[in-house]
Amino acid sequence: MHVDTTKQFSEIAVVKINYFRRNPVGFLLSTMMAGAYVGIGIMLILTLGNEAEAVSQKLIMGCFFGITLTLIVFAGAELFSGHIMYMTFGFFYKKVSFFTVVKDWIICWCGNLFGAVLLSCLFVLGGGSGFLGDSTALVHTLADSKMNSGIIELLARASICNWLICLAIWMSSKTDNDTAKCILIFWCLFAFVAAGFEHGIANMTVFAISLLGNHPEGVSITGMLYNLAWVSVGNIIGGAGFIGVAYFLTSNPLIKGTAPLITDNEPAE
Repeated sequence: MHVDTTKQFSEIAVVKINYFRRNPVGFLLSTMMAGAYVGIGIMLILTLGNEAEAVSQKLIMGCFFGITLTLIVFAGAELFSGHIMYMTFGFFYKKVSFFTVVKDWIICWCGNLFGAVLLSCLFVLGGGSGFLGDSTALVHTLADSKMNSGIIELLARASICNWLICLAIWMSSKTDNDTAKCILIFWCLFAFVAAGFEHGIANMTVFAISLLGNHPEGVSITGMLYNLAWVSVGNIIGGAGFIGVAYFLTSNPLIKGTAPLITDNEPAE
């Protein structure tokens, strides 16, 4: 039922690999822009959430995070989360090798990190919205909580998170209406932020800002690496497994049925 979309995404995987081979510097810059665009959304919701009442904090933060994927989809940038899905389809349709997939993911992840850290430095140099000096500020409590969560929690929350992000990309590809694209992106990202799921690229900005500010003892570079490692694995499970594998199998059956197909002139038994 979804053959056209899965094949379209496998072709996108080829386009992105060729883009890197023709213009590696341009590709790396595009990955950095994606990390920065996600960071813009993080800075926005941290600023708003820090001033919000507890009862409405998640609602407010969820409502405004859609700017991240909106920027990436309309302005154009290479996000690790989306590449997970694209490359999975490219691999299953035998258009890209496993080594190429892994290489692409590593480059995207690193580029997103560079962009997130660079933007975080600019944010801190600009005053950090005035809350970085407070060790109880939202950015610090959020970073502390993320860095000290259990592995199973991180994997579960991260897999659902990228499931939603890839669904946003998947659904927005099915319409040419820009307003519809924005609405679809909004709902998926609202769900993941309001529910407290884990996105590795978003966490990069959270951690960088917190580490550059007056953070509590629970926030550290070791904690950042711990979180990003497990959350990235969870994001891969969500994008490659729950979207890539699942939709490939719904479109390309492993076992073909033997029963005769129903025709317009013949009722089903």
